[in-house]
Amino acid sequence: MRIHIVSIFPEIFKGFIDTSIIHKAVCNKKIELNFYNPRYFCYDKHKQIDDEIYGGGSGMLLKAKPVIDCTMDIINSIKTQNFKIIYFSPSKNIFDQENAIRFKNFEDLILVCGRYEGIDYRFEKYFMDNYPQKFEKLSLGKFILMGGEVASMAFIEATTRLKEGVLGQQDSLQEESYTPHKQMQNIEYPQYTRPQNVYGYNVPDELLSGNHSMIKKRREDNERSI
Repeated sequence: MRIHIVSIFPEIFKGFIDTSIIHKAVCNKKIELNFYNPRYFCYDKHKQIDDEIYGGGSGMLLKAKPVIDCTMDIINSIKTQNFKIIYFSPSKNIFDQENAIRFKNFEDLILVCGRYEGIDYRFEKYFMDNYPQKFEKLSLGKFILMGGEVASMAFIEATTRLKEGVLGQQDSLQEESYTPHKQMQNIEYPQYTRPQNVYGYNVPDELLSGNHSMIKKRREDNERSI
């Protein structure tokens, strides 16, 4: 899986890609992360990427053309048609585990990060008109972020962890919250580790019994619905 990230602040991702499982996945060539700054597609003297909003309004807006040109440059470099363009912005389409499962099967994912007041609407319109089956607008929920970078990191973690070889133990994907065969309505049962007693709270006896059927039943009984 190749992930192409369009952002005017790619340095935000440095700690994210240099640590933990994502770093290992990149080193082991399970995923590939590429960064593109649309500022380099601004051809004026000052490479101005944002401007004031027509009709008035507070804040600045990213220009449409540099973001379109940057995204098109990525599309033209991709060797397959198995790709998606994802724009993180307030939307009725909320990213969830079901989406993560769907997106893990794409060879190339283009993640477009807005900033400030977002991106000039003509960016959206261009890709909705020219790539209607490839373009999706997603939100993490009903709250506002400063930009799409944090949303992109959440998307990358949720999606790439499902790829074979990314997690050390693939078995951990078999029993977890929000599984399709339970209609995405389940939350995984409580889990415990050493020591057996923490401030007077003990590990349940069933989990210490070694009786697998008893353990299985307790976990099933304690799985929660949303």
